[in-house]
Amino acid sequence: MTSPGGVFSAALVAEDFPWVDMEEEMGMAPDMYREVFDLAQRGTRAFRDRLFDEAISCYTKAQNLRPDPIILGNRSLTFCRLSQLLRERSAADSEYQPLNGLDPTTHAELALKDAEKILSINSNSPRPYILKAYALFLMEHYHEARETLLAGLQVDPLSHVLQTCLNDLDRNTNIAAGARRARLARIDDFECTLCFKLLYEPVTTPCGHSFCRSCLHQSMDHGNKCPMCRTVLFIGPRTCPISVTLSNIIQRNFPEEYAERRSEHETMTYAGVDLMPLFVMDVVLPSQKMALNIFEPRYRLMVRRIMEGNHRMGMVAIDSATGTVADCGCEVEISECEPLPHGRFYLEVEGTRRFRIVRSWDQDGYRVAEVEWLKDIPLPEGSQGRRELMELANGASELARAYIRHARDTVRTARRTRHLDLEGMPGPQDPEKFSFWLANLISLRPSDRLDTLRLRDTRERISSSISLLRDSEQGCRVQ
Repeated sequence: MTSPGGVFSAALVAEDFPWVDMEEEMGMAPDMYREVFDLAQRGTRAFRDRLFDEAISCYTKAQNLRPDPIILGNRSLTFCRLSQLLRERSAADSEYQPLNGLDPTTHAELALKDAEKILSINSNSPRPYILKAYALFLMEHYHEARETLLAGLQVDPLSHVLQTCLNDLDRNTNIAAGARRARLARIDDFECTLCFKLLYEPVTTPCGHSFCRSCLHQSMDHGNKCPMCRTVLFIGPRTCPISVTLSNIIQRNFPEEYAERRSEHETMTYAGVDLMPLFVMDVVLPSQKMALNIFEPRYRLMVRRIMEGNHRMGMVAIDSATGTVADCGCEVEISECEPLPHGRFYLEVEGTRRFRIVRSWDQDGYRVAEVEWLKDIPLPEGSQGRRELMELANGASELARAYIRHARDTVRTARRTRHLDLEGMPGPQDPEKFSFWLANLISLRPSDRLDTLRLRDTRERISSSISLLRDSEQGCRVQ
């Protein structure tokens, strides 16, 4: 799907809000109607100039003054266009010009709400059906989008626009051939009412409703109520086990469909060991701990998907020598993820292992890469080089202990003492892991940290760190 929603986007334009001469018949004062008219016109001009945030603001103000299906439809279309724009925005653009605001899925959900309101007012026109299908398409609810278009064709069987959108949806999602068979083969009890797909890792709530585990957890990011009956749920990821009986029934009766759902879930949550979503910010070394505040829409979407999977992502930096994303990075594991207001996340991460980027591409606004793992060149057990490396590591560990004790006793470095923890020091029996822990004691420039990350010689990394530690300790004593 090269351009998601391209046909929908071409089929829909912002409608002009009509001017009515007899304002008294509209049930509102002339001055207020003039204000609504001006706001709606300003919103349409902003939409045509691709100033979507400004357009949404104008339409919302006009809608609050005088609810109207035209204004509501234009706002729904603007939400859809903004969602599509964010999805199609390249990772490179986002890396050099970060954005604040809602993520693409949330924009699509807002568009869907507006479209459904229009349908409740007037269901005799093709436009609200196209708007609703457009929003569902952007939310990746393809079966429901198709059913919406079919419902619109029942209202207007001769609508060329509805038929064109349906044909494009079938061609791009490949669901037309199996749509009838799939609906007949499954009963509603085995479909998640949130994603409208076969239940995967089903969870049954205390109130008796079943959802995909990932769908329920994502829903509970916005509130602790059952999405179906609004019962308050006192459950979390660790207290909400998979329904084994229901899962076994689904796998036994729908083995092929369940395998497809598993493959889809693993693709979206990066369960594959060689597929890595990338957070472009800074150079991180193995064993390094860091706190992150995730606020950009593209990364909020990425974090939600990661937390449904293996809780791991890659951290890379912009290489100052090339001005592009560095070829090497470090996998980090999310040890703490706290949802914050407005969809933000507070994360605590720790570097685990290094990788080299084989190739990368954009996915929903952020970068995903195929990677190969990096390790230092090993030395044979019992060799002279291995014995010398162990001796060097033992000596470095004694130097590190002395350095940390001295730092704790120095008032000037008191702010760093929380990072200087002897209890977390790896043993010299694993020289590679120890070498990175040692490097983390030193304040290195980003370019030097990147060179350290690329280096595959454990002995050289330890020797360099020893030299820098001695220089740092000597500098403290001179001061």
